[in-house]
Amino acid sequence: MQGTEAGKFALAEVETRLADLARSVDPHKAAERARFMKVTMPLLGLTVPQQRQCLKKKYSFSKLSFAEQVPIWGYVWNHATTHEAKVQAALYVEKPGERYDPVWLWQELEPWVMSVNCWDQSDCLSRIYSQLLEEAPEHVVPILKRWNESDNPWERRQSLVALLFYSRFRNVFPDEDLVFSLIRARLEDEDYYVQKGLGWALREAYHVWPQRMLAFLDEVVGVLAPAAWQAATEKLDPSVKQRLKINRKVVRGR
Repeated sequence: MQGTEAGKFALAEVETRLADLARSVDPHKAAERARFMKVTMPLLGLTVPQQRQCLKKKYSFSKLSFAEQVPIWGYVWNHATTHEAKVQAALYVEKPGERYDPVWLWQELEPWVMSVNCWDQSDCLSRIYSQLLEEAPEHVVPILKRWNESDNPWERRQSLVALLFYSRFRNVFPDEDLVFSLIRARLEDEDYYVQKGLGWALREAYHVWPQRMLAFLDEVVGVLAPAAWQAATEKLDPSVKQRLKINRKVVRGR
């Protein structure tokens, strides 16, 4: 099987397995999980460990090479009817298990952002995109810059969160000026999840460039949206956070 037919077969297999596993899920807990994630497609309520275990059991197409499976999983991601099916695709791609061309992989995965519909799916991609930013910056950076000005809020969020994702996972950090310029460009973004992503990026930047991040916070403390403020300051020393909080109150009260 090739192309679309292979993707259709894989999607049916993946969604059948997930649905069978979800039979034991309390529907009330599934509904709570859906509300928490603000997902706009059916959600089965499976936990991340359950989803990882599901993938670990292998599918009929798992014998194919990584290069052969990526387009198949791309079909699953783009045509999934449940949140968990999309997550299965992301979980597979995040751990290749064999050598790959990062430029090729980036070209395959870049379009995935267009069908994101909740923050969990976005974060799954950020984990992958941040790694590819390390491996192929000359290809990824121009797209992050473009996404920073996109009409799609999930692309704008990626332009921030994918810069570092969690800094402790990075072996190579992106250009410092690039990070702060993309953050600055989205300070007044009206989308809640973009603002959460902006705060995330600042929080992780603190672990890499603490002095510059604190100086930046001092500069913009009065204009940070509440969602960005909360995420950016959650790991700061309490005394530092209190000082910034006082300054924020003064500036916003003017």
